[in-house]
Amino acid sequence: MLDIFTREGLIAFLYTLPALLISLSIHEYAHAWMAYKQGDITQKIRGRLTLDPFRHIDPMGFICIALFGVGWGKPVMVDDRNFRNKAKGTMLTALAGPLSNLLLALLLTIVLKILIMAGVISTVATSKIVEVFLQMFLYTIQFNVIFGIFNLIPLPPLDGSKVLSYFLPGRTKAVMYTLERYSFIIILVIFCTNIASYIINPAYTAILKLLNWIISL
Repeated sequence: MLDIFTREGLIAFLYTLPALLISLSIHEYAHAWMAYKQGDITQKIRGRLTLDPFRHIDPMGFICIALFGVGWGKPVMVDDRNFRNKAKGTMLTALAGPLSNLLLALLLTIVLKILIMAGVISTVATSKIVEVFLQMFLYTIQFNVIFGIFNLIPLPPLDGSKVLSYFLPGRTKAVMYTLERYSFIIILVIFCTNIASYIINPAYTAILKLLNWIISL
């Protein structure tokens, strides 16, 4: 949790702010882009086909992130009646968000590796500017990995539930629809207990090891 009412907490929040804006914007844009590609033209009408963070940031969700370290972006409202294939379109649209975060983390890692090899930056900071830039770069990679993994958790209302639902047989889908009624309670339980860490930490550690391996090549 970031304590923005202390000097150290405020500095840490400012360090993470670019990472936060980029991660949320990429995530929501990917949802909108995929929905548009599946036939939902309302995304263009609503102005969601942009990387402008102000189109994707939910004020209350952003305040919660600043105060409590947990929040949300402005959800992409999908009109699945426009999808050419409703079930497949819904699944692909849900998958696009977390997948975009994981792909961005990989892309940024490759860029970081190239910058290090070219001598543009060093893992041993030689100046305050380089140190700040490197820290923000690393925060952005880490944030995208966390966003991607968290949203792939197969529980409503997270994206993973819609992805899983696509592959479930008819009768089992009904269970997912029932759970969706209690999505708010589910989210509270996830955040107020240590359940999320047990789910996220193993995958997060494994992915970061892979990314660190790429940098160390």
